[in-house]
Amino acid sequence: MSDNFEELEPWLERISKQLNAQQKTRLNRRLSTKLRTVWKRRIKAQKDPDGKRFTPRKRDGVGSIRRGAMFQRLPKMLKTSYSSNRAKIGFAGRTAEVMAVHQFGETIKPNSNSKPTRYPVRETVGFSDEDKQLIINEIREFLLNE
Repeated sequence: MSDNFEELEPWLERISKQLNAQQKTRLNRRLSTKLRTVWKRRIKAQKDPDGKRFTPRKRDGVGSIRRGAMFQRLPKMLKTSYSSNRAKIGFAGRTAEVMAVHQFGETIKPNSNSKPTRYPVRETVGFSDEDKQLIINEIREFLLNE
């Protein structure tokens, strides 16, 4: 899977030239809303865009594993924004900082009293092949109904 849309760029460029700003905004709203819904379901199912399960939690210092699925409140925090030029889906503020650590598998110091901890990669946002197909289908449906 790749987040690269190079193969779609010429097609999207031609479509973009045919739509006015209001139509582009409606299309971007529709795409961002649909993708947000799909991503929320995927995060809730504890899967990355490739369909693999998230790396499970490690044991805490005492030796027990924290119970429950990770990122349960996260789907509610997924934000969208759109205009005639773009559509964005992601996290904001402190949530974005925390999720970047998981997204890229960074090493951080959770608090001032702890030692640096390396977090495994848990990709919460990104495009799957199904997402790309959803985008194509939504654009096609939008153009047929417009």
